[in-house]
Amino acid sequence: MKTTIEKFKSQIVRKAIVFDIGVFQPPEDPLSSWFGKVTSGGKGEAWPEYAGCPMHALAQINLSGLPFKPKGLEDLAFICIFICPDELPDHDPNGTKWLIRTYTSTSDLVPLQNIATGSSIKALPMRPRLIEQDYPCWEDLPVDCPDEFEDEYYDLFENVDGFKLGGWPSLIQSEIFWAPWNKHDAVPDYVFQIDSTEKGGWMWGDQGVGYFGRGTASGKKNEWTLEWQCY
Repeated sequence: MKTTIEKFKSQIVRKAIVFDIGVFQPPEDPLSSWFGKVTSGGKGEAWPEYAGCPMHALAQINLSGLPFKPKGLEDLAFICIFICPDELPDHDPNGTKWLIRTYTSTSDLVPLQNIATGSSIKALPMRPRLIEQDYPCWEDLPVDCPDEFEDEYYDLFENVDGFKLGGWPSLIQSEIFWAPWNKHDAVPDYVFQIDSTEKGGWMWGDQGVGYFGRGTASGKKNEWTLEWQCY
């Protein structure tokens, strides 16, 4: 019979993939996962712009060969993320102050002509690492916490931070505004997060985190959302 803590863990635990960003040997495969770099795109795609200015490359993620694909990424093989060079998004839709491009296969990707954007984001390769146990922040708990764990919740149940696919978002201020219990036409679910990184030269405000969600409503399953929080 499961103990109380084992039962509670089983109700809230999720697996995740964390990408370590580091000074690794640059991979030969241009489709490898990178922070601060985008190498490829679909045929006919150009480097994205916003308000007449080229956007910065924030990351590209190759989902092939991962230990598992988190919920919301099952049908995707490759993701590219771009960000506005002048100001952070503020509930803006995909394609304005930020852009995410997704691809269901890597076989049709072609080299994307890079454009100098003056970005201070450092291009660094990334390596995936499996996290077997990731737990929600208090605001995201899907079930009531047993009374005996309330005072030491964060000591017992770790929320892993970083550049993370799946798992639970690393909240700073509150639950994500487009979380399912709030109003948004696409009814997005959290899918992945990109953390601030001094090594990579990127900050969401003051040491913040950017959260990316994907729609679940009928006809809106390819609608992506972004929120960020900081200290």
